[in-house]
Amino acid sequence: MKRWDANNMLEIDKKLFAKIHRRKKHANHNNDVHFMAREIDEWLPQGIRAMINGTYDPRCLKRYYFEDEVVDQLHLSDRIFQHILLKQLKPTFKHVMNPNCCHLSGPSGVRYATQRIKQVLEEDKPKYVLIIDIKSYYASIPHFKLLQDIRKYYDDPKVLTMLENIITNPIDTPRGYKNPSHGIALRGPLSQFFSALYLKPLDDALSSMKIFYLRYQDDAIVLCKTKRQLVRCRRCIMEVLHERKLRLSRKKSRIGSIAPSFHFLGVNYLSTQPTDNTTLTHVNDDLIAQNDVVYSLVIGGGKDIKSSSAFACLHCSACEDIA
Repeated sequence: MKRWDANNMLEIDKKLFAKIHRRKKHANHNNDVHFMAREIDEWLPQGIRAMINGTYDPRCLKRYYFEDEVVDQLHLSDRIFQHILLKQLKPTFKHVMNPNCCHLSGPSGVRYATQRIKQVLEEDKPKYVLIIDIKSYYASIPHFKLLQDIRKYYDDPKVLTMLENIITNPIDTPRGYKNPSHGIALRGPLSQFFSALYLKPLDDALSSMKIFYLRYQDDAIVLCKTKRQLVRCRRCIMEVLHERKLRLSRKKSRIGSIAPSFHFLGVNYLSTQPTDNTTLTHVNDDLIAQNDVVYSLVIGGGKDIKSSSAFACLHCSACEDIA
């Protein structure tokens, strides 16, 4: 697709809206989708011209409260416009994003990650695994740091203006309008792009080590052959997360020996190691392992986990600040 071509952008957006309209054709007659369908020749070309000129400014997010979650929803027109903006940005991903960040490939990224992990387990036979899950990742991303990252890799003033408008978009709540300094819309077309870019420092740091590393959104896995590698990876992760203003989830992060198995992205991987090795444990257990695991993974809000005396926990400033 030719980039920033109004005719191509209009054709793609019309197909996307037609798909959405078919899916919601039985919605209430007062639903926005029916009004937008009747006026598509007005709002759609206007929005595309605004994107090409760099003046696109989305409507406020609409916040909905449910029993188990809070959802910030984009207006349907903004979802369509941001989808086409993502199409324009995709050719830059191979030059900007780390190849070990898999979720930009969509659902096929899970299949790719699974194949890579199985291949490494069979060929390299690593002994140790470190699985991290970042607590409330999308809601914790500070806007000012994300904008700094975008300006570091993109220099088009029109693109920068539109992305800044999207990131700092106010939220319409039942209690009035809010202008948060943290968080991005979880289900927006650009949320995967923002999440990949914001943790690029972690991707680059761990990819430069002689270990196996993959990340899918806020979940990452490290496979190591030696305890020394595990120590270095753990320290690197804590330092980068401290700099990124993020914390790990205590319940979902793991560190230890691979045997007998471990779980990642919904797949249970059988270990290539003998069954008498130390089993994988929760990072917030009293002991991370018995006599065989290098040291603790310090979690925000949790206590340090003692390890074997031969490899005592190394308390760095990043660990203390996050804790």
